[in-house]
Amino acid sequence: MTVVQDGSRLHYGLPLALAHSGILDTVHTDWFVWPRSAEAVFARLMHRFGGVTGRRLAARRCAGLDDSRVVAAGWPSLWERLRESRAELPEAIFARRSQAITRQVLADGWRNANVLAGFVRNVDPALAEAARRDELAVVLDQMIAPIAVELREEEHQAERWPEWWWPQRRDGADIMRDVEIRSWAAASHITCASDYVSNGLIAEGIDRDRISVIPYPVDAAALRYHDRRARRGPIVVGFVGAVSLRKGAPAFLEIARAFDPEVVSFVMVGPATVDPALIERRRGLVEIVGAVPRAEVRDWLNRFDLFLFPSACEGSAGAVLEAMATGLAVVTTPNSGTPVRDGLEGFVLGCDDIDGMIRRVEELVRDDDLRFRMGQAARRRVESLTVERYGKAWHDLLRRILAKTA
Repeated sequence: MTVVQDGSRLHYGLPLALAHSGILDTVHTDWFVWPRSAEAVFARLMHRFGGVTGRRLAARRCAGLDDSRVVAAGWPSLWERLRESRAELPEAIFARRSQAITRQVLADGWRNANVLAGFVRNVDPALAEAARRDELAVVLDQMIAPIAVELREEEHQAERWPEWWWPQRRDGADIMRDVEIRSWAAASHITCASDYVSNGLIAEGIDRDRISVIPYPVDAAALRYHDRRARRGPIVVGFVGAVSLRKGAPAFLEIARAFDPEVVSFVMVGPATVDPALIERRRGLVEIVGAVPRAEVRDWLNRFDLFLFPSACEGSAGAVLEAMATGLAVVTTPNSGTPVRDGLEGFVLGCDDIDGMIRRVEELVRDDDLRFRMGQAARRRVESLTVERYGKAWHDLLRRILAKTA
């Protein structure tokens, strides 16, 4: 298989899983840090002096992956990344990056691969179309609900919190809509991590038989279970993700208003994608940390006592999976696409049920035993979501797909 890898998405979970199953041929990406390379020297400098973006790029490495299978654009890609303008639509930037990877893959060739895999919105549709012309199977993972669903959910949330709406969002959505339609048409099969995304795909007209739900893997061994029973002081309710309308940031802030900060404190970790004035007006209500490197997210998770993630639209939020791995009970929505089961690893409520979320957070704040039991159940839940299981599911799926085309 040839895999197009979007940065370090899933902590390289897809290529690792395919390698574990013995079916990985090549990984194509934009930037990768090989051991004892010039990139590794530069990565050390970026980690020290490059700010959050520099530290993220410095972390583009994977100890479990055979480095010889990785093809990266390297320095030209880094230079292009540094030249990108914040005034440009993010979706236009993503499209241009994927087109660069297409040129890279086609120049390198398919080698021994008979399948192309990657993520919808990251893989250039032109690459998927080229693979099908060359008689490769194409399996693409829908990493978030379709853009039509995403936009509809955001607009619904904007009715309640209009100041959080970004008018340019529709322009970017048009770009992604075209990418999705072409990608779905070119794909032999589509995977996704949750029923929420699967239902969105079906609503967009994708045949149910072309969709497989394969939950994302979690490296639970790298995320230590944290026993919080001896803690004293205010209960800390945490959130990790972009501080945005789609991620449920205004709902999180609204819920925080219902609690005495001397008893319960609320913390948001992640970049803000809205008007900074919105954030500044709420800094006294919630501690807003801002963007941090991925390696520091785990430290923040260990400081939390429970995890609140009222997202309006996801695929399967990695932040929730990691929170579960550290032993946090979770209050979230079905739209988060996560494996939390209502009443077992936490509570699952509708995006609009702010009062219900307040009641559930209050219940977990009051009842230490319930919070700890749910946190332990959350850890057990994600321990089953291994890279090995993910690889086997992909391997079995590919056998079925290739058998049909033989």
